[in-house]
Amino acid sequence: MIPKELVDSCHKVVNAGVKELDMPIGIVSHIYNGLYEIIAINSEMGAFIHGAVFPLEQTYCRDVFHTDKTIAITEIGNVAGLQLHPLYVSIPLEAYISAPIHYDDQVWGTINFTSTTLHQPFAKADIQRVEQYAKQISEFVEKAGAISRAPWNV
Repeated sequence: MIPKELVDSCHKVVNAGVKELDMPIGIVSHIYNGLYEIIAINSEMGAFIHGAVFPLEQTYCRDVFHTDKTIAITEIGNVAGLQLHPLYVSIPLEAYISAPIHYDDQVWGTINFTSTTLHQPFAKADIQRVEQYAKQISEFVEKAGAISRAPWNV
C-alpha cells in the first residue's frame, strides 16, 4: 500500500498543476506489472477516481512510460492513429501533457494533465513545469521508499 504521506504530497502537486496549467484533470499514477494505478487525482470528471487501475496499454501514459520522455499534445484527435486509442474512443481527451516519475533509476509512474477541449500549444515553460512536478514527486517517492520499502508493486 502506498503511504498516505506520499499520496497527500502528490495531491498537492497535482492541485497546483491543474491551476497553473489551466487543465481540468491532473493525475499521478504508479505503473507496475503492466498496470496503471491512479495515486492522486484532481478532476471534475467522474470517469477517473483515486485507486482506479487500468491496463497500461489503454492509457496515453504508455508512451511516456515506454520512452521515458515527456509528451505534450494539444490536439489528440488530429494525431494520426491516436483517434483509435482505447482511451480516446471512450473519453475523447484532446490535450495531454505528461512526464515520467522515477524511482531507483526506473519509471515508477507519471504525472499528467489532460483536457477534453483543445488547448493552446504548450510553451517550453509548461513542459519544464510538468517535468519539475515529476522530479518533485520522484523525490517524494524516494523519501517514502526509504521509509516503507517502495516501490509498492503488487
